[in-house]
Amino acid sequence: MYAANASRTRLSLRHALAGLQAGVLGALVMLGWLMIGAVIDRRSVWVVPNLFASTFYGANAYRNEFLRSSWVGVALFVAVYGALGILWGCIWREQQRPRLVLYGAFFGIVIYYLLFHFVWRRINGLIVLYAPEQQLALGHIVWGMILAKSPKYARRIANAVSRPAAQEDEVRSGEVIK
Repeated sequence: MYAANASRTRLSLRHALAGLQAGVLGALVMLGWLMIGAVIDRRSVWVVPNLFASTFYGANAYRNEFLRSSWVGVALFVAVYGALGILWGCIWREQQRPRLVLYGAFFGIVIYYLLFHFVWRRINGLIVLYAPEQQLALGHIVWGMILAKSPKYARRIANAVSRPAAQEDEVRSGEVIK
């Protein structure tokens, strides 16, 4: 019996990986949304990544231009929301619910509230002060809706693992490999 065919109620690595996939995809979509919003507001697309980079590099990283530290902000953003996606994947596993997208949107708003009213306020107050609140709130809703695809990703991983490997023909000495 393959591990992928084991009971659906048992937590496994595929649920965490599916949540990670959905979380990172949602983070990239949210980051794209924030960059589009920055262009509409006539700011640099790097403002939000620089704001998150200020967690490690201080207030000097918060500039209206691309810096070397901008990639650190992108990495922090993707890492935080990817880790939260893992949590989502481990909770929902492969359960398909009719309103899972709605639950995901609600989860996104709850995460927004928790991060921006408790976590970032204590870790990096600049994020709370300068972050575009309305764009972030809507971005979190979209991120949560994308998380709702994690059960589908978990089933894809299970199907890919459960397929038997194609048998390869044995190569004998003197044969030409085609």
